[in-house]
Amino acid sequence: MILDLNFEISEDLRLILNSIKELLDSKWSTKKLRAVIEGNNEHVEQIWKEIVKLDLLSYISSSSLRDAAIINELLGSKLLPGIIVSTIVASRGIKDKDTLNRIYSGEVKVAISDFNMVPAAGDADLILVGNKLIKRENCNITTFNSIDNSMRISRVEYSKYDTIDVNEAEMSLLFASQMVGSGEEVVNMSTKYSKERIAFGKPIGSYQAIKHRVVNDAIDVELTRSIVLEASEDIKYAWIAKDIANKKMPKVIMSGIQVHGGIGFTDDLDIHLHLRRVLTLSKIYNRRIDISEFLQPI
Repeated sequence: MILDLNFEISEDLRLILNSIKELLDSKWSTKKLRAVIEGNNEHVEQIWKEIVKLDLLSYISSSSLRDAAIINELLGSKLLPGIIVSTIVASRGIKDKDTLNRIYSGEVKVAISDFNMVPAAGDADLILVGNKLIKRENCNITTFNSIDNSMRISRVEYSKYDTIDVNEAEMSLLFASQMVGSGEEVVNMSTKYSKERIAFGKPIGSYQAIKHRVVNDAIDVELTRSIVLEASEDIKYAWIAKDIANKKMPKVIMSGIQVHGGIGFTDDLDIHLHLRRVLTLSKIYNRRIDISEFLQPI
């Protein structure tokens, strides 16, 4: 996190975060994500087994929503494969015990959306559209080349499904938290680059045009994080948090591309992977906000 929130994090959560970071630093990388995009699914299965072994899914399902949001922020910064991202979020939003047990054991992966265009549906065993749980064999899937090909969007056509209890607001909030993780990671990349890149004999971060841009991006990340954490305590704000993340995080990442100059537009850096991910996540659970319910009479 850009601001030190250790004083707000319990010792148990700190241990969980350290365990996740240690696992992903040793077992996962954007190099492997790029291989997944090219069609190598072995890396997906390897990291999936490690996540199941860590009991992360059951922890996210049973922990406080605030802790789940903080964990998902870390996961967002690490750019896991799309089907794993959606299954982790589904483990919180799905309330059906039989389905959850199958997720905890690693038996099934779940793709989720609020309408029939579903990211990562082609990699899923189960597909959740709203509160309709669809088995892969009971639907027709048409997969499209997508902006984030680690979670290609598919059109899902179905007639047979089970209706289950889900909490869409919680899932929306965890997607927003993952987007904050991507935004923060890009701000960290921009900060590091602006200290190391020398132009006219000085680090580019010493110039106001760069300095102000990076500071504004950091502020946007912190403001978005603050509403995500507030929504984790009062779920009625979840859709506002998602709406703000949809608007702010792509802007932060595109600004990071500008900070990096010409190389920021190339495939050499990972910034575009974060941009592709947040743009994809911004298209699901993208509900219109009616502010009237939040207004207080004078």
